[in-house]
Amino acid sequence: MSSAVLTPIEERPTSEVLAELGRYTIAVNDPPWSKLASTVPNPARIVAVSSTDQGHLASLMREEPDSGTVVGLGGGSAMDTAKFIAWKSGKPLVQIPSIASVDAAFTDAVGVRVDGKVSYVGSIMPQRVILDLDLILSAPRRLNRAGIGDILSCHTGLWDWQLATSEGVGVSWDDELAALGRGLLDELDEMALDISNVTPAGVRWLMDAYRRIGMACHRAGHSRFEEGSEHFFAYCHEHLTGATHVHGEVVTLGVVVASWLQENRPEWVVDLVRRVGVRANPGDLGIGFATFRTTMMALAGYVRAEGLDFGIVDKVTVDDLLVSDLWAYLAQLPSEEPSL
Repeated sequence: MSSAVLTPIEERPTSEVLAELGRYTIAVNDPPWSKLASTVPNPARIVAVSSTDQGHLASLMREEPDSGTVVGLGGGSAMDTAKFIAWKSGKPLVQIPSIASVDAAFTDAVGVRVDGKVSYVGSIMPQRVILDLDLILSAPRRLNRAGIGDILSCHTGLWDWQLATSEGVGVSWDDELAALGRGLLDELDEMALDISNVTPAGVRWLMDAYRRIGMACHRAGHSRFEEGSEHFFAYCHEHLTGATHVHGEVVTLGVVVASWLQENRPEWVVDLVRRVGVRANPGDLGIGFATFRTTMMALAGYVRAEGLDFGIVDKVTVDDLLVSDLWAYLAQLPSEEPSL
């Protein structure tokens, strides 16, 4: 991998950063925008994020003004909308996540929806990522605990990648990427209590972990070490149902599912979910048995149709007995959100 410099994290108030930008376009989720709008200079353009459908995002470009910078403020959908606008307009990108629930602020892939399916259509790295600690700590704790999803996914993503390598499929194995993924998992285990309590140290660690993941994916040109069957479960479920979940929660559920299929220390995953208090029980996510069964039965076909990476989904035979046994295993996940 190259020695590209990690995207800097600047720990500063949002209002201070925006005041320095001059003319800027800002893609926002609300919350938090309505609480911040009166404290910042008027943007050249405000894009209230409503959809990451590719056609919708393309239509936004017709009204893009001659502003100097594009800013994303909010969660994953705001980050991806800002990426799309900055990528298409060739403007510098600044990301200000308001929750620590997803790594989208640091990754270069421009994620959109095409016919309800996740697709990556471009690449752009942010020039800066702003950590406004007060802003993130003001969010519901549930949303910040969900931040483990895109890190815990290294557990199953690495296993899938190793399986693919053994069968001569896909990108070549990379010991450096594998060491990063395993190191992040060890750190995650150690940081579980801080993340559960949403301490400043826990938030800073999540952001730094995302930064390392984002740069590693950018250097390698793929995300094989941290994206596998667990993410594909989430994509397939959302495509089939049209549901929109907190990304880190449904991906965490996907890690439990994939680790069980892989026979890859699922008990460690479940214990970590308990210790962090991330909401991943399918019932809490509004996923009943019939919907879960439909997703599992369709998963292999979805992965193949979309040309997604090879993994455990391509090796197991999913039938009613497997689905029932897996559903019973998922019942041990915490079924109530911890007190805030």
